[in-house]
Amino acid sequence: MRAWGVVLLFWLGVSAVAQTGVGVSPPRAAYKAHAGQTIEGSVAVDHPGRSRPMRVEATLHDVLVRPDGEPVYLEPGSHPRSAAGWITYAPLEFVLEPKQARTVHYSIQVPEGTPDGTYWAVLFFDSGPLEEPQAQGVGVRMRVRVGHVIYVHVGEITQGGRIEGMRYLPPEGKNPARIAIRFRNTGNGLMRLSGRVELRDEEGQVVAVGKVNNAASLPGYAYEIAATLDRTPPPGRYVALVRLEYGTPEVILGEGEVEVP
Repeated sequence: MRAWGVVLLFWLGVSAVAQTGVGVSPPRAAYKAHAGQTIEGSVAVDHPGRSRPMRVEATLHDVLVRPDGEPVYLEPGSHPRSAAGWITYAPLEFVLEPKQARTVHYSIQVPEGTPDGTYWAVLFFDSGPLEEPQAQGVGVRMRVRVGHVIYVHVGEITQGGRIEGMRYLPPEGKNPARIAIRFRNTGNGLMRLSGRVELRDEEGQVVAVGKVNNAASLPGYAYEIAATLDRTPPPGRYVALVRLEYGTPEVILGEGEVEVP
């Protein structure tokens, strides 16, 4: 009998490394292309541990984001913006000794007639001990997963969006108070958002400030992006002023009321 445990350390291009898993560099890559073009890329996979070798398996998946901002991992080809069917890679499986690294090469074949816009997929690396430890007669296999996100910008990319709402998220565990900003990407390309949120009281005084740092927004989708506040405001109703930037001279502004219970 075998028990499985999986630890996922990834979200839209941000990867983490645990002592029991491999690391990837870079965590994401973006390529410009036109329909019919073939692009070559690579990602380095390293074993940061000191004790024993690890077996690594590579797989391609799709990722989307739920309305609350949590990622959802899907089978390749699960949505119209999937690039998973364009990508081939090697090796599919390999073993890393402690402190060893391996380069995984991949090829992206953009089909003829592909409409302009950003497409994406995730190349996951599942890693675990080469030998599975035994616990009370039961085989236990722990797997750690990290991801390398591949973005392909095909043809002419347009960027734009709007703020559709916001709400207050109280402190929870180690998470401080936050403002959840519902943002809709109305262009055809990926946007990376940064910005600032101010909470103002009835007299216009700033009671808390929040920051948005390098948040990814996928084209055609709307979901919440969290801005962490520098303090927990007292109970009451406030006006939230949001300013988002995305690497152009233009900014996206929003205003709305939030209630702190």
